[in-house]
Amino acid sequence: MDKRVKRMDIKVSHLKPYERRFAILPAVESIGYLPRKTTLINQSFRSCNFSFILSGHGEYRLGTVSYAVEAPCVLLQWPDEPMYYGPESSWEELYLIYPRQTQELLRNSKTFYPETAPVRHIPMLSAVREAIDRLAQRLNETPIDPDAVDLACWEMVMASYATPASRPAENPRIDQIERRLQNNLAGHVDYHALAASLGMSLATLRRRWADYHPGMSFSRYRESCFLQESCRRLIESDDLIKEIAAAMGFSDQYYFSRRFRRLARMTPSEYRRRYRVAH
Repeated sequence: MDKRVKRMDIKVSHLKPYERRFAILPAVESIGYLPRKTTLINQSFRSCNFSFILSGHGEYRLGTVSYAVEAPCVLLQWPDEPMYYGPESSWEELYLIYPRQTQELLRNSKTFYPETAPVRHIPMLSAVREAIDRLAQRLNETPIDPDAVDLACWEMVMASYATPASRPAENPRIDQIERRLQNNLAGHVDYHALAASLGMSLATLRRRWADYHPGMSFSRYRESCFLQESCRRLIESDDLIKEIAAAMGFSDQYYFSRRFRRLARMTPSEYRRRYRVAH
């Protein structure tokens, strides 16, 4: 076990009675740390829970589907769903419990919704460990600032999505793939040809990509790049919509606008009017 975790002073903390000054983040209800959990849980909850499994392994059963649990990972527990989970022998767990009424907010944040698998791998455990250290500091303050604790808990959830800033030997290839996708936001991408140009099969290309962009397909990456670049140009320049479309490789302004509207849920003109700062 990580030596830093042995010094972690996180016991069960119940924060439901604390009044919050700010209604921005979901208000955590209870926090607990179990350095050597051995019990099996067989029940349903009334709350929305994140269980961070930091070391160890076991099983998570939701309905009739069984999932292997291998640290580091996050278990999601939805209200009123019967579930069975626990370690094979023991595991290290830190859990966050949010009240049922936060479910819509958590769902809209895309961190907590039943359409996803209830077990999610943590790409970068060190980032979560650092967030836990910050949470421990907040919980040890007197008096406790519940808004600061809510923020520390949310930082922990966000840290569970973090990926390493420095990549291993495949870095040049991944960078090259990213550049090619960024430079072709309008047209069709032949992924078989892209893989062949890098001396690998399409299956290998997808596997390498997933190592650095877990949960994000090539198309989702291109959509994200398209939306970021479109928004930047709409806000930071005075260019006409057709000029922005052309600069991004779109010969058809209307196709560009339709794509933007599908992703941003508003037209380029509406986006510019809403977010442009007068200068």
